Amino acid sequence: MRRPALALTATLAAGLAVTAAPPAQANGRPPASVKLVFRPGNTTDILAGVTFGLMVSRDDAQTWRWICESAVGFQGTFDPDYELTASGTSWATTFEGLRFTRDGCTWSGVPAPLGSWLVTAIAVSPDGGTVYAGAADPVLGSGIFKSTDDGLSFQATGDLGRVFDWFDTLVVSPSHPERLYGTGYRVQSGQPRQKILFRSMDAGQSWELLPVVAFGGTDISDIQIAAVSPTDPDHVYVRLTFAHSTIGEAIYRTTTWSTPLASGGPTWSVVLDLPTYINGVVVREDGSVLAATQSEGLHRSTDGGATFEPVSGVTYEARCLNERPTDGSLWMCANHLPPDLMAVGRSTTGAAGSWEVKLRYQDMSGPVRCTTPGNQRDDCEANLWCGTKDQFGVTSGEIDCTDAGVDGPGMPQPPRSCCDAGGPPGPEVGLGALGLLLLLRRRRATAAR
Repeated sequence: MRRPALALTATLAAGLAVTAAPPAQANGRPPASVKLVFRPGNTTDILAGVTFGLMVSRDDAQTWRWICESAVGFQGTFDPDYELTASGTSWATTFEGLRFTRDGCTWSGVPAPLGSWLVTAIAVSPDGGTVYAGAADPVLGSGIFKSTDDGLSFQATGDLGRVFDWFDTLVVSPSHPERLYGTGYRVQSGQPRQKILFRSMDAGQSWELLPVVAFGGTDISDIQIAAVSPTDPDHVYVRLTFAHSTIGEAIYRTTTWSTPLASGGPTWSVVLDLPTYINGVVVREDGSVLAATQSEGLHRSTDGGATFEPVSGVTYEARCLNERPTDGSLWMCANHLPPDLMAVGRSTTGAAGSWEVKLRYQDMSGPVRCTTPGNQRDDCEANLWCGTKDQFGVTSGEIDCTDAGVDGPGMPQPPRSCCDAGGPPGPEVGLGALGLLLLLRRRRATAAR
């Protein structure tokens, strides 16, 4: 599930204003890891979404290689929703449509009918081959599409009955793959943001819109599916962003997700409310629940998520938290700060002193190496890698960067890093960008006529 950068939520409400990213380390943001994805049924293949592209490990985080933004098909302060299927195919949402790669080198768009629709959220079923895509396109409309053949074809699922401006999260139940959970929103001029919560009990054949009055929040709040129990599909957590007038978020819990609408639908209670971003919630196999925050440390529940207490001594600025299903290990995205420069960490318990650093950016082996022409070889490796290596102090010497004026064989280029403004800065993610996209697509449609 891809989440728009929360700091940009105010921009989402600002209409067509597009904010340029200031020159900085990672397209206007400090380098940080923001999402982790594990290959279903596999303990070695991992994707780490970072603020300067994508990191790939095929050996259980022993080594990592970099894919730059242009290879995936985006730029600017935008974090795609990444996923992995059991075949090893990597997926990413971009403003040009859902994209995938089967070899790490060539990223392609999906076929019609989904095609170039704006896809904002994706999810992979526990079988590792079924893919769901939430498309909220300003011109083409809204809908959820499904592939049962690892992306070779997509078909529309049942009608949701409402127009979406953005699908925020899509989740498949780990224990009952016919159960789907989703959130989204729409923004209309002069009206508060409309939060939308929905479910499917039959693998997308039909959908139900659920009441959202319990969540409250502010005019710029979003709701996102934060976690689903690995054993109980009715045990669900929802994250409310901008829960108060100042920065702060809340986690709501239900154990009655499948309650029929005729009986009022699921009931919700606030179980955690903090003055910070709550960037990850994990329901573990043993029933304990963990919540990772950006400035308030790690919190744990030992009573099934009813109450939480801080985990003493764990103070990482967490950007995500996952439990790998194959071995039950905990994985955290962090922001690469001293003293340990942890960008990704792993623990078995989550306790202080148990976190092992699994990624430091200076330990990258290099870019993903490709022999075929394309952005990964011709831009990421030949043009951007040496600047990236210099910026992070990468020790790997597999690519010779001693000639600062030549980034590749016979390709004189001015030195440029992954995170410098190598061209016009990209727009920030938000309704401003969405509005711009709408205008552009309308112009394309008019030109086509």
